Amino acid sequence: MPNTGITLVNIDKAYHSFAYFTLTIFWLLSFYKIPKKKYLITLCCIIYGIIIEVLQNVITDYRRGEYLDVLANSIGCLLALFVFSMIFKKNILINKSICN
Repeated sequence: MPNTGITLVNIDKAYHSFAYFTLTIFWLLSFYKIPKKKYLITLCCIIYGIIIEVLQNVITDYRRGEYLDVLANSIGCLLALFVFSMIFKKNILINKSICN
């Protein structure tokens, strides 16, 4: 198999980011009519990721929580918040220009 320079560790962190991006964006889209909740939703998703990593150390013998997983989870959540904010910022600007 050719060497691509991408290790399994790097791919694992990308999977973590993607999973938490997906989790957060779906929650944000579920509550898009309440824009003040977007920071609370994002914070809850980050805390959820931290709790899952801690429980991996505490409950199981075959899995371990990692700080880099927490970081990757948090980056995915924050990226979802950024994308969500940019999408709805553009929609608000477009709606204002149409109404005027």
